[in-house]
Amino acid sequence: MSEAASGTTALEQVQRHFARFAQGHAHLRLYHAICRGLADDPDAASLLLAAQPGQARPVLLLAALHDLVLRRPELPAARWYSSVVGRDAVATGDPWPEVRATILDHADELRRTIATHRTQTNEVNRAVYVAAAVSLAARDLPDTPVVLVELGASAGLLLEVDRYRVELRRQGVALVVGDPDSAVTCHGEDRSPTPLASLALPPVAARVGLDVAPIDTADADAIRWLEACIWPDVPRRIERFRAAMILLRTDPPRLQRGDMVEDLEGTVEATLQDLTSTEGRDLHLVVFSSWALTYVERARRGFVAEVLARCARAVPAVSWVTAEPAGCVPGLPLPEGLPVDDDTTVLGARRWRGGRELAAEAWGTCHPHGEWLAVTGP
Repeated sequence: MSEAASGTTALEQVQRHFARFAQGHAHLRLYHAICRGLADDPDAASLLLAAQPGQARPVLLLAALHDLVLRRPELPAARWYSSVVGRDAVATGDPWPEVRATILDHADELRRTIATHRTQTNEVNRAVYVAAAVSLAARDLPDTPVVLVELGASAGLLLEVDRYRVELRRQGVALVVGDPDSAVTCHGEDRSPTPLASLALPPVAARVGLDVAPIDTADADAIRWLEACIWPDVPRRIERFRAAMILLRTDPPRLQRGDMVEDLEGTVEATLQDLTSTEGRDLHLVVFSSWALTYVERARRGFVAEVLARCARAVPAVSWVTAEPAGCVPGLPLPEGLPVDDDTTVLGARRWRGGRELAAEAWGTCHPHGEWLAVTGP
């Protein structure tokens, strides 16, 4: 039933989204309080109606507000943000009165930000399941160099997965993947029914990100927006992001501006042509996305597989690795017992070897920000 038919206005729907976010994120002191307040405040919640189609999600208004206080730390709401004042100096009590005042006093500024921005993938800790997924995708070709292509890459932080220290912990023991001496450490809990015995990343021949609005690491405003999209309530997230940005600037990946579906084939072709030094060697093309395909219209998502099937005629091995909501990826089975369109992040892959597609595999589930991973098969 449509919103009009049910009598629900767009604003009421937005307020319901804020209420659901607050209910599902009670562990986030600041964002829970803000979303609970927005759910009951039509004047403040209405700012989200300025969002572009498909972007009217609570996280966008939260990011716009976070960006505002990062730019203007003198505002009343700023003292509730650890990213501004430090974790030991965050105010105590109820943040909503000062946050609401800041929202309403700067409504026009926030509305412009909401109308012109999108939330972008930037959670470095997602490297936990990206590392596991790339390792699983390459388990039959552990020594073959991979060409990493990320869909919805933003600044390309996840393309640097092999440059981070990635820890999967289970009962106090850490399985380490990537660079053990890296200044950037990502943490996750292994909840697999059978503990993961080992993971290994193959050598990386090239890395390229495809994004409709890629982020230049020299663009201070754009980098601040990425930081604004991070939830300040979660320990280590801001600190890890800032450390990763320092590392990224030393050797940034190639970022390509374009649509992740329509421009994928051209991006892959151009990347392979640039790899003149690898001529005569086998390559493994690994295309991955992390909560990015879900923003693509459902009818267009299947074209990614069609493009990769064509790429598989020229590249010996192709893998399409995804960490997306259940039912988001065409042709990917779901873990047993998981309903379609559940918000749970499903980890899986469609793979081609020697030009032929293998059976699609669902490897398990994971936390959307890499806090835990459960590999259930095959």
